Amino acid sequence: MSESLDISVVIPTYNRSEMVCACVDSVLAQEGASFEVIVVDDCSPDDTGARMSARFGGDGRVRYMRNERNSFQTVSRNRGARVARGRHVLFLDDDNILRPGALAELLACFARHPDAGLVAPLAIHRRPGKENLIWTLGSDFNRWTSQPRDLKANLPAAELPSEPIDWPTTYSPNAFMVPRHVGEEVGWLDEGFVQIFEESDFGWKVVENGYTAWIAAHAVTEHRGFLEPGCVPELRQLGVEKPYRAYCFGRGRIRFARRHFNWLQTMSVVLVFAPLSVAWYARVALANRRPDIAWAYLKGTFAGILSIFPHCISSRFALKFTPTRQTIGGCQK
Repeated sequence: MSESLDISVVIPTYNRSEMVCACVDSVLAQEGASFEVIVVDDCSPDDTGARMSARFGGDGRVRYMRNERNSFQTVSRNRGARVARGRHVLFLDDDNILRPGALAELLACFARHPDAGLVAPLAIHRRPGKENLIWTLGSDFNRWTSQPRDLKANLPAAELPSEPIDWPTTYSPNAFMVPRHVGEEVGWLDEGFVQIFEESDFGWKVVENGYTAWIAAHAVTEHRGFLEPGCVPELRQLGVEKPYRAYCFGRGRIRFARRHFNWLQTMSVVLVFAPLSVAWYARVALANRRPDIAWAYLKGTFAGILSIFPHCISSRFALKFTPTRQTIGGCQK
């Protein structure tokens, strides 16, 4: 391996041994680009290490790293990025299958847009027994409400437009590629978000530094974790299917607004939208008999609001919520 590699594919994983191996297989089948694969195992209790060794131990393109303790996805991504040797870094979640030609098309998108700092594949929610859906062809946020504004989200995959080839965005969840020097320039992902909003924050940092961001519609990845066993469908689709994830969602929304919105917009989120979102998410959680998720989202929102104030105040009154994988299960995104 050398610095002449086109791409380093960083795949964080936790407790998904079979799924991550299938993801790696889809990367190794790619043509038209030189690459390495870096799998960062977040201290999985399953047989991920043994499977990786048995399946890819003899393949020099694959590197396996294991965190000493459970540190969550953002830490794992950054750890992989810091040892990457490719000119570009593709962050790819472990529940993805890259379709043929995806890596080459991502590089081609950068060639079409010399000012690009982030390029993402089009993610298709693969739903066995149901119609596959386009995740989004571009994502942004309303600065006054912090509500996501997605372009052509959750449309049948059969309706994918042939033109334009590339769709502007400000961030991408699940999978995205950046030139390594851009990641180093903006500081990779903020580990303070833990999970939820770290991808949004990273994309906005890239765009705010003068780069453009794109969804390359001809580079496709099939997302298989859209609805995993054990997750309540309505809560999963809202992104709050586990208590700690709900906590991070509530806290991260305020943290993201404070960092990227002006003061008046942030106050709009804090005073108007945050209370409304707490009421809405609590209603959905309680309707699905999950008061723990309603409580976690409330605590996260309150912790996010407190973080706006001086540290001496927020640290005195901030609520504590210790993360455990028992509260997260296999649903990591």
